[in-house]
Amino acid sequence: MASISRSKTGHVRILFYDLTKRRQVIQLGKCTDGFAAELKARVDRLLNAAILGGVPKSDAIWIASHPQFREKFEAVGLVEPSTEQKPKEIPTLSAFLDDYLKRKQSSVKPGTVEVWKQVIANLNDNLPKGIRLDAITVGHANAFHDKLKAKGMKQTTLHNRISKARQFLNDAVNWQLISSNPFAKVKCPRSTLKANCFVERETVSRILKFSNPTWKLIIALSRYGGLRTPSETLSLRWSDIDWQRNRMHIPEPKVEHHSGRGYRECPLFPELREILQEAWQSSPKLTDYIVDKPAYRMAANTGQGWKNANLRTQFMKLLAKAKVDPWPRLFHSMRASRQTELEKEFPTHVVCAWIGNSVKVARESYLLITEDDYSKASAGPVRETKPARARVKYETKPAPHTARTEHAHSDSTNEKTAKTNRFAGFSRFNQRMGRDSNPR
Repeated sequence: MASISRSKTGHVRILFYDLTKRRQVIQLGKCTDGFAAELKARVDRLLNAAILGGVPKSDAIWIASHPQFREKFEAVGLVEPSTEQKPKEIPTLSAFLDDYLKRKQSSVKPGTVEVWKQVIANLNDNLPKGIRLDAITVGHANAFHDKLKAKGMKQTTLHNRISKARQFLNDAVNWQLISSNPFAKVKCPRSTLKANCFVERETVSRILKFSNPTWKLIIALSRYGGLRTPSETLSLRWSDIDWQRNRMHIPEPKVEHHSGRGYRECPLFPELREILQEAWQSSPKLTDYIVDKPAYRMAANTGQGWKNANLRTQFMKLLAKAKVDPWPRLFHSMRASRQTELEKEFPTHVVCAWIGNSVKVARESYLLITEDDYSKASAGPVRETKPARARVKYETKPAPHTARTEHAHSDSTNEKTAKTNRFAGFSRFNQRMGRDSNPR
């Protein structure tokens, strides 16, 4: 039998012993005596039903209409747990994005996290406040795209923002919080115009004449070595140079978190080796790093990842000093120029292994059309004219097998002739014998 207990503060409890003789408690909180007595009576009936079997219909209807008490009864074993799946609580977009950032940020580079935060800020600012994930439609996604485009965002940046938003909502689909991704149908193609441009060697040579030893190394590593600047250029050490084998072991901070990445091997190209040897021999005191600028590394290698560290500003001053017009994406264009040159001499997969990117990325962003390509095309195909061969008269001789054939043929003819003569003589002999045996 169940009993009712009331505390000094007015909170009511239902006490009883279950079938295993264990004491159970159902907390009711503050309620009337009548309601407490009614609930006690239901508990008694449920205890009897557990022994005899079959829950009274009236109690079953009451429990179904009061899910908060059903949970209490399930907890103390008075009723069987419900087999019905509880509907999932759909979070708001803002809450989901905060949770996504917490779950994923430890597995990516700090620079990637900063990019994610920019996209999350765009989503929170341009979609309705407090909107739930399942309430976001394709219309919302297209409106988000149009708002960013109206702000003058470049096509490449806009493509990246939409791709990240699609990535976030794909995670919600994977967790079955939504059935489909509203950003999946947003059309935002990547720009077909390549932002890089080819930097001619004559231009680089002119700039190197006005450069100090530090900037000679930075420019040479970027243009002749194809290194990422600043991350790889400022991370390269003298111990990474293998002079005997003419190779470099280049650290890759950008992709070091990927399996099998972190260092790549690249040839020590002749034009780069010359500048590195000059720095090696002329420096009175060699340091660990090839680019001996600790201030550059401290400014570039931050907690949010590698940054430009004001290198672009200093490079622009150097270009002005050399009277060279600046080009788009100063360091990235020099890296792309090096890959374009190597592509004309070596297979694509080899060049990509040396530069440290994929074939797809190389074709989309790195491989460029040069002035030399136009010059070769306008000159037309070069046809090689081969000198005519001198005609030589050869003395014809019968083939050995021909002589053998003719000799065999003559032997066969002679044999047939002999046979014919023998048969002819035999015929004349018979004729004479016939005349002798039949005299007239």
